[in-house]
Parts: sequence; structure tokens; C-alpha cells
Amino acid sequence: MKNLKQFTRFLLVFCTVSLPFLSFSQPSTTGYEIVFKTQTVKDKYLYLTGIYGNKAYIADSAKYANKQYVFKNNKKELPSGFYCIESQKGTLLTDFIVDNSRKFTIDATGDKIVFVNSDENIVYQNFKKDLEAGNDIRPYYYTTPESLLAKYVKAQYIPVPVPEFHWGSPEGRDAAAQQYYQFLIAHYFDNIDFKDIRLMYTPLDVELKDFFMESLYPQTPENVISSIENLFERILNEKPSRTQIDVKDFYLKKLIHLYMNADPKFDTVFVYLVDNYVSKISQSVFISDSEINVFQRIADRMRKTLVGQTIPVFESYTNDHHKISTAEIPAKYTILWFWDPDCEHCIEYTPILCDFYTKYHNLYNFEVIACSVTEDYDRWITFIKNHHLEWFNTSYAIEEPNYDAVEYFNFADTPAIFVIDKQHKIVARQFPVDDLFEIFESLEN
Repeated sequence: MKNLKQFTRFLLVFCTVSLPFLSFSQPSTTGYEIVFKTQTVKDKYLYLTGIYGNKAYIADSAKYANKQYVFKNNKKELPSGFYCIESQKGTLLTDFIVDNSRKFTIDATGDKIVFVNSDENIVYQNFKKDLEAGNDIRPYYYTTPESLLAKYVKAQYIPVPVPEFHWGSPEGRDAAAQQYYQFLIAHYFDNIDFKDIRLMYTPLDVELKDFFMESLYPQTPENVISSIENLFERILNEKPSRTQIDVKDFYLKKLIHLYMNADPKFDTVFVYLVDNYVSKISQSVFISDSEINVFQRIADRMRKTLVGQTIPVFESYTNDHHKISTAEIPAKYTILWFWDPDCEHCIEYTPILCDFYTKYHNLYNFEVIACSVTEDYDRWITFIKNHHLEWFNTSYAIEEPNYDAVEYFNFADTPAIFVIDKQHKIVARQFPVDDLFEIFESLEN
């Protein structure tokens, strides 16, 4: 019961959040009346708590009277969803669903909790037992596929069936793999009805990372952006409703956090999300104004060093205090290699870059400025001598450059690599050193 337990813990932590029902209304005009009978709990009040996306809220409270608590409102709507009854100290007393029935009794006076006038909650309790026992839970979907429980079970626990793609011969392997990935990309989210707002009131846990960073292939910014658009098409109609916009914002925020600290090659994705979605938000349940400002500032920092952007002339200093300026490099391309002689990855990758430089810098007409971003002079000099680095070696240990490369190029880890042309336009950035040959081949062709 991983997700149900997570839901319970979530409510216990955040149950003080209060969200207005009117923002989340669903078509129901009969109100609700949920009676909780008990002989063991005598708190002055109990709370009815729910969840909307990742926000828990107190839906109602009830006062103890005649050995029971009555959560009741004849006018206010109670959205279909998963709910809990909790004590004043946050102890979970029971959990249940609200979908077809909104007037029922929960009898907790004996050894077992019994639901009266709520067949769906009898089914729900059986579902929890089967889930805990590891039994087959697919019947809970196939029996009543349009119910809230069925939609939740399908979305959370039933995988999308993937057909077999037979490649037949070694020559057909690539074609079969391509068909497989195309199917996966197109159908990965088929079992989730994003337009059913009821699922926003459940502990549904859609792991976007599993798809976007593990299943999606190829892992290119262009492919990621295309897949994000496909996801939002599943959520939004041509003229989206307020609730659909809520769902979009909920998953937009997940994507924002996913790509805010991702591999730098995905900076383009983050900037795309901010420019095309975050910046257009006027009011959101899930993304605050302060968060919008933060995301925009981060995107502005990333934007400066995306492919196609022009950087200022960069000046740094060699061991003999000679100034090296990118404006004075006669080569067609310049690789800016920001590294640290104390960095394990730098120690591993710098010799690879050096080998590529030795073999191809004349062929591809490029030069390298390798700028050490720390002040460890001794290790810097020793590494240069031991590995015979015969390009332009500069360091913060000699003198600071004309502007802070770490700040401007917005990298948190070393090494960082950027390729610029003679006009100082970035033509490649933050790619694996092993891709150098492919990068320069693509630049020349």
C-alpha cells in the first residue's frame, strides 16, 4: 500500500492547509453527510481531510455528540476523491473514497470499521486488503471502469501493454527498436485519464522522471520538448477549463523541478517551459508568484549560454601572467574548457580532450582555452606538465578573468565545455567529451 500510506503521511503533515471548495467544484448539488460512529474516540472535534494534487486540505470538521461525529453540509459540494478522518492530533482514524455516494455511515464502534450505505467503500476496503496482500487488483478496474477507484487503479497500478516488435534479422534490429520506442513514447501515459479531475483528489503518483529521463529515447532536448507537448495535449482541451489548467500547472511544476537541476544539456528544456508556460501564468493553485519569479530568473541565467547566444569576449591569464583573449584566437572555433585539477571528472576527461586536440585541432581549425576555476596553483601546474597540455592554460590562481566564468556560464560542477565560433556565438555546449568527434563533424557539415 505504498501510495495509500504516502497519502496518509502526507495528510498528517499538511492537514492544516485549507483550500476553498469552490475552486475544485464538481457537479453535485445534494451536499454530503458522513457519519462517523465511535466509542473509543472522544476528541471534541475530528477533521475530514482531502488532497488536491500535492496539496492536502481540511474539508470539514465535526463535533463529538451522541458517540458520533457528523460531517454535513447541504449546500457545499464535496468533490469525488480520497479522504481521511483524523483526530485533533493528526491520528488517522479511517480513510475512504467519495464518488457515487456522499451520504453514508462509518461504524467504528466494534472491532472492525463497517461502511453503511456505501457499496463503493466496501469495495475500496477490499481493494486495500488485496493490494496489501499482493493479489491481482485488475478486477477493480475491469468491473466498473468509469468509477473513481477504477480510474485510480488503472492509472497507478496497471501498465500499458507493449506489443512485441520482431526484428527477424540483425538488419531489422534497429527498425524494431525504433518501433518499440515510438510506441512507448506515444502510449506511455495511455492508462492515465488526465482530463478526469477526480484523479487530482487521489494519491496518484505519476513518476515523470521514469518516462522523461529513463524511458524516453533519444535523450535530446528536442525530443523532450515534443513529449512535453504531447503530455499537455492529454491534459488540455483546445479551450481548457479552469480545472484542466490546474492539472497542467501541477505537472508543469513537476517538470520544472525535474529540469531545473538536470544535466546542463537540458537547459533548453527548462527555458522552454518557463518561456512558453510559466511566464504566461496569471494565477495558479500550484505555482506561486514568488516561484514564477524564481523560475524566470533561473531561465534568464541559463538563456545567456544556450546554443546560438553570443558571449562577451573572455580574457584569462597564463602562468606568466600573459592575457589570453578569445578575441585574439585566430582559429575558426574555440573550446572553452573550465576545469579543476582537484576534480575527479576533470582528471579523467581532460586527457581525453587533450588527445582529441592533438589529433584534430588542425583538421577542424580549433583552439582550446583551458581555464582552471580554482586557486590550486601547484596541482594545476603539475597536471599540465604531467599530461603535456600544450593549449592555452589559464587559471584563477594567476589572476581572475575579466568576468566570472562560473557565474556567467552558470555551471555548478566541473568540467564545463563550450564551443564558440569567431563571432563568439556558442555553437555547442555541455556535451560529453566522448562526443567531440561527432560535434565537430556536425559543425563542419
